[in-house]
Amino acid sequence: MRATILTLAAWLGMLLQALAAPPPTVTNAVDGIFDTFHTHPLVGLGEIHNWAQELDFYTVLLRDPRFAREVGNIVLEVGDAAQQETVDRYVNGESVPYTELRRVWSDNVGWFPTVTPVGSINLYPVIREVNLKLPPQGRIKAWLGEPPINWPEIKTKADWDPIEAKRDSYPTDLIIREILSKNKKALVIYGTDHFGILPGKDNIRALLDRTHPGAFFVVSPFVGYADERCGAQLGKFARRLAVPSLLTPVRGSSLEKDIYRQGCAAFIRPPGMAEAEYQARIKNDIGLNGDALLYLGPRNRMMQGPQDPDAYLDLDYRAELARRWELRLGKKPDLTSGDNLAPSDNPATTRSFWEH
Repeated sequence: MRATILTLAAWLGMLLQALAAPPPTVTNAVDGIFDTFHTHPLVGLGEIHNWAQELDFYTVLLRDPRFAREVGNIVLEVGDAAQQETVDRYVNGESVPYTELRRVWSDNVGWFPTVTPVGSINLYPVIREVNLKLPPQGRIKAWLGEPPINWPEIKTKADWDPIEAKRDSYPTDLIIREILSKNKKALVIYGTDHFGILPGKDNIRALLDRTHPGAFFVVSPFVGYADERCGAQLGKFARRLAVPSLLTPVRGSSLEKDIYRQGCAAFIRPPGMAEAEYQARIKNDIGLNGDALLYLGPRNRMMQGPQDPDAYLDLDYRAELARRWELRLGKKPDLTSGDNLAPSDNPATTRSFWEH
């Protein structure tokens, strides 16, 4: 009888092990992303804005010879589509006056006060540097994804609102028209909310999935948890991960159970957020809505990048940014600290990403 029970227990153990979700495959993130382009025309790389390690990771991809040779296109949230001709000239080696070039990232619809992370701005000179070593027909094309805007004509929030409302539909139409319809490939770099599965949000991923299901492969960055006790769930597995690593798949692998627990969120819950929305945000922010997880190191080593000093050194430029800020938010920005318009927002010392 005892032998029968032991045999049954062993059989149940093997059955449960067989039914358990398999672990994800772990690869070098750079190689993994280029491998993904063999099966998908679009790779969406979710951005945690001004996370220095992630911004540096983009330049590794761009400098890899495989990018120009096998992908060739990058779609960026950090650029105003009205400046497409300007960026084309610049990344192909032409001389462009700086105040004209700056409009590529500064005439932005959605960023507050504008795009200020140096790591984001540096993508343009990196692309230019890579392109100058390549023949014209083999160069990287940088597509500006923010809907076009002419800021001098924007006098009220009512002028801005209909343009802001196109921040997902415009890049979606661009990707369909310039990439998918021409059988090309592209790396698409946008904030994670533009790729997440969020209630009632017609973001880039949702819109493209309707018309081109399976075209997108979304890579979500893993940023750990606001409560550090939750990090123990990844245990020895996370401590063995090299930097950078790509873990795939997310859904259907043991990752779902490993990284999602009730109460374990990447960010502090905003006041007044409903429970259903909060649970959807948890899954999005820790990467469960992606097809793969990008690991760039533990949360306590996440760093902020420096900010563009133009926002406080060029006083006419700062005044214009302050005008846009007030127009959109209905209040004046803090010109002494806190709104990326003052030198105190940009110390020389390296800072943790989680410092406020």
